[in-house]
Amino acid sequence: MTVGGRRSRALWAGTISSVGGVSFLVNVPHLFVEEGVVAYVFGVLLPLGLAVGLVALGYHVYRSDINTDLLPVVAVWTFAGVVGMGAVSATALVYQFAEGGVVVHAGYFVSNLLTTGGIAGGLIGRYDGRQRQQRRETELARQHYRTLLNSSPDAIFVARAENGIIVDINRSAETLLNRPADEILGMQQVDLHPAEQRDQYRHVFETHVTAGEGIVTELPDGSDVQVVTADGDRVPVGINATTFEHRDTTLVLGIFRDISERRRREAELQNRTEQLELLNRVIRHDIRNDMAVITGWTDVLSNHVDDEGEAIVDRLQGAGQHVIELTNVAREYVEIITGSATADVRAVSLGSVIQDVLTARREEYPDVEFRLDEDIDVDVKANEMLSSVFRNLLNNAVQHSDSDTPRVEISVDDNETVVVRVADNGPGIPDDQKETVFGKGEKGLDSPGTGIGLYLVKTLVTEFGGEVWIEDNEPRGAVVNVRLRRAGNGETHSMPAGSPD
Repeated sequence: MTVGGRRSRALWAGTISSVGGVSFLVNVPHLFVEEGVVAYVFGVLLPLGLAVGLVALGYHVYRSDINTDLLPVVAVWTFAGVVGMGAVSATALVYQFAEGGVVVHAGYFVSNLLTTGGIAGGLIGRYDGRQRQQRRETELARQHYRTLLNSSPDAIFVARAENGIIVDINRSAETLLNRPADEILGMQQVDLHPAEQRDQYRHVFETHVTAGEGIVTELPDGSDVQVVTADGDRVPVGINATTFEHRDTTLVLGIFRDISERRRREAELQNRTEQLELLNRVIRHDIRNDMAVITGWTDVLSNHVDDEGEAIVDRLQGAGQHVIELTNVAREYVEIITGSATADVRAVSLGSVIQDVLTARREEYPDVEFRLDEDIDVDVKANEMLSSVFRNLLNNAVQHSDSDTPRVEISVDDNETVVVRVADNGPGIPDDQKETVFGKGEKGLDSPGTGIGLYLVKTLVTEFGGEVWIEDNEPRGAVVNVRLRRAGNGETHSMPAGSPD
């Protein structure tokens, strides 16, 4: 509270107490004139007690939680009580004088009545001030509630739990249903949904919504939860609801989120997935089969050409093998993005995978020196796609090499986790590209690759719960580090499926 607020409270509370203080001072002389117990109690102690009570009322008002701007209301009621009792005492005195009667100690009599009126008025004022403040707080809470309700982008419906009658909505609910509020209020909750499925909606309302069991997007038969607009359109929604108590009534607060866009994206994704799966079948069967025929015929052709022609056949065979390698990468990419290669992670023999991949790479790149520092005897958490990680890393190291004698070295650091280091003697990777090369479609300068090999590596290693990063090699080249989780002794061991080539 500010200094000004405290001063204002002190002023109005002091005004109330001052009435009691004046009454107290007026009654003090009575201490010395009254005789007898009855006269002393009713002529001295009672009036002084009333005066002290009015002073205490002023102090209580000062310390109360009544807002400062409502204290004048309490003060006005206090003075109204004083004025009212003043009028009563004046009427009584006039009547006594008119009848020839004599009022002993008329001043004390009037003072006590005024004090009593002040106390009565102060109590009424305190009650009135609290009631006004409560109404104000209730209205403020209602405004906050309405603001929160209408600020939600989702449609909100409040219904009685016992019968589903809708008692409140927000603006988004009007927009969702394309109906004004007065048409929606009073409807049953199930009337928001298609008529032929209302029994299912009643079941959802009773078993899921009123129990607050999370978001509901499907009916028991697997179809979408929908609402029907004023135009008859059906809009799929996700419903999240909870119950709460208000004035001894159980209400359900239901949040309806329009998921039309999500359903559209899901349908589009499903369509793309089906197209990619078709592409995967074409890549795996048609293109690879045709390339196998081509490379087979080039092998036959090599026996029927001279030295100059043999060089051309070698280039054709190299190009054919490169196309087959591209189909491998494309196939794996499709399997990753369609989810068909997301088998559960399990124990995989790291040494077997690397040896198989090395064998295939040595056959494909006979002029490249591949080194494996030591035998690898450790199982890691991965799946059948682990061979793709190292195949792409080795291919990447060879394809980017500018050395007369390309060299790729593989070493393993086996501790709490397993780190595989693939080091080459190529041109290396600049620091500002060590992260971006793992992006989808990223290709280095003059790269002969597809731009998705390292993206696949990053995606797969992340799926395995590991990480991958690049460092500089000494004296030149790059080192790709692949961190994998060790498999526990009790985990099921399996060999990765698929060809390493």
